Amino acid sequence: MKIAVIGSGAIGGLVAGYLKGKNGDVTLIGHADSVQAIKANGLTITGVRARSNIKIDIAEKLEKKADLIILAVKTQDIEAAIRDNLKYFGDAMVLTTQNGIEADTIVSQYVKKENIISSIVMFGVTYLKPGELVHNFEGKWVIGKPYGPNDAMVEAVAKALGKGFEVEVAGNIAGMKWLKVFINANNCIPAIVGKSMQECFRDLDVCQVSVGIWQEALGLIKKAGIQLVSLPGFPLERVTGLASMPVEEASKVFSGIMGKLSAEPLYGSILQSIKRDRPSEIDYINGAFVALGKQCSYHTPLNKKLVELVHKVEKDKKFLRIEDFLAKTKNLIPQAGFLNDEERVNTPFPRLKLTVVKMEGDCYHGYKVGDEIIMEDFTHAPKHFCLGLAHALFPVIYALSFGAKFPFRDNQRTLLVTCPDGGKLEFKAEIFDKEGKIETIEKDPDHKGPNPKDMVLEVVQAKGKCAYQYKLGDTFEVKGLKCPEGFCGAAYHCAFPALFALNFGAKFFFMDDPDGINTVTCPDGGNIVFKVSRKK
Repeated sequence: MKIAVIGSGAIGGLVAGYLKGKNGDVTLIGHADSVQAIKANGLTITGVRARSNIKIDIAEKLEKKADLIILAVKTQDIEAAIRDNLKYFGDAMVLTTQNGIEADTIVSQYVKKENIISSIVMFGVTYLKPGELVHNFEGKWVIGKPYGPNDAMVEAVAKALGKGFEVEVAGNIAGMKWLKVFINANNCIPAIVGKSMQECFRDLDVCQVSVGIWQEALGLIKKAGIQLVSLPGFPLERVTGLASMPVEEASKVFSGIMGKLSAEPLYGSILQSIKRDRPSEIDYINGAFVALGKQCSYHTPLNKKLVELVHKVEKDKKFLRIEDFLAKTKNLIPQAGFLNDEERVNTPFPRLKLTVVKMEGDCYHGYKVGDEIIMEDFTHAPKHFCLGLAHALFPVIYALSFGAKFPFRDNQRTLLVTCPDGGKLEFKAEIFDKEGKIETIEKDPDHKGPNPKDMVLEVVQAKGKCAYQYKLGDTFEVKGLKCPEGFCGAAYHCAFPALFALNFGAKFFFMDDPDGINTVTCPDGGNIVFKVSRKK
């Protein structure tokens, strides 16, 4: 079988090298730097098999037809790779090797669906420099038809690949590819901090974020109705089991697994791309969860933040310190570890409890002393919840959710809220920790009365017409909760929850500056957007 491998990076180079040694008729297509290096010095592979230096035909473009074309470029490069070489595709079988789930769809725009074979690579490779690779660990190569049942074509490809690798033909390749996304989803962390997987996952706090990625994604997959299928050497239960454990316990198990992957430093495909100053495939890995979440109306804040951080590293050419990485992500880990309720809303924010502690009059909603109301987070009120109470309550539960403390309270992490309809009821607002216990911080013995903070409202976006003629760069000083004289009441209404939270020490962990939030928007057309911040 005549084989052409398009892509001379980690996977493409290893595949071409091993198949060349067993098959003979193999051509490698790569970038000019790889072509020059491999023509001059051959392809060198070290690692788990004996060191080898392989002479292989290599060019920048296909120059002849092949029976099997293996696409080993990143997902974002597939279209360009096909267009550049389409003249010689003919009726060749086309094998995709990419992480994520989009590759087959992209290829189907250029190639007949019956000629497409999908695959999942379970072995690990590190690209050192053009023409030099490290084979980190062995693993099966899983293949199968993404469109229709497997046939003789698949068997022929399996036989050809089997000369260099252990191959398995799979019936439900789609379910396996989604599980592979889970495996690859933690590659983003080394890419963000610029360290090997072994270095990253020795840190148990980092491992907690990894477990959180899986927890968030499993809820999404369930909502989308996708069936995950075990992979060779990686059973589905490894993900579901770890995700169902308390995050602190799961992180220890995860750390142990990752520490044994390879004797050589392992970096993952995303960091390897960044080190080569090439766009990574983050949008097709963690970004696949984010995209599916939008389709299913399912929140994926942790994976969304990880995608943003990888793109920031790509743009700024600067890695984050691990402590900065944790500050931006750890609070986004789903708070569902202690609950098995099928109706739980997925959220990175803590659950809250409201208890009726006083009653003076009739309540339209029938609330009475002792009633307890559980809120999934500050954005999800229970069904038929009193909107009058919600209006008065929101600044309090918003502040509690972002770490505010009320030093005058016996428990600084709780506050009393009065019903706005004549003060008929009084509610105690409390917050759950990750273990499902009420969070408690004893009263501050040094508290000596009100300590209003100095804060600033700054216009960071202005468009259209503003009745108050606010413009970009306008700033307004705020002392505690006092409304600036003459300030727009509608704008202050929207800014008040943020001001209230910041006044009592809250931090917005998802913002670059956690001492402020820059998304407070005017309710009249959204023409004016404010940043509300606490002065240092």
